[in-house]
Amino acid sequence: MTTPRTADHRGHGPVHEPVEPHAHRWVVYTTVGLLVAGVLIVMLVVFDNHRANQEARKAEDRATTLQTQLREAGFAVPERSTIVQVLGSDGGAVCADPGGHLQSLRDLNGVSGAAGPGLRPTPVVESLVRAERLAVEVYCPDELGSFDDYVDSLHLTDSTTTTNTSDDSNAQE
Repeated sequence: MTTPRTADHRGHGPVHEPVEPHAHRWVVYTTVGLLVAGVLIVMLVVFDNHRANQEARKAEDRATTLQTQLREAGFAVPERSTIVQVLGSDGGAVCADPGGHLQSLRDLNGVSGAAGPGLRPTPVVESLVRAERLAVEVYCPDELGSFDDYVDSLHLTDSTTTTNTSDDSNAQE
């Protein structure tokens, strides 16, 4: 038996109800939007990992350079991981304030528990100044001038540094 054809049916196959053109656009737009958002998230993660890897490589390279320079200068050389943790890739506190810890040691000037006549200045070992200078050279060479200016304001002896004041120059005369 044959099925009668209707006037609306123009070809072979089942007859479908007409679909309004706007009915499924929200599905397409939502799908495309989610795909674009997913691609952007993947790109951000990859970019962030790439940047972090570059920073880690930079920190490792600078730490290796500092280790080499410290070894050549005759200093005890800390582990590379320790240098990376302390100085990172940008020099940390060394570059934020070159000579700053030398200044703070000078400002503490004798924190030995004694007060008054028993107060003695805290020595800043010259090798500490040389080691910090090496760190400044490696991590922030543009700050080397200000570091050297500060060190020049100190009176260096073989084992310690003290401030060079007018009282010191009068005592030496």
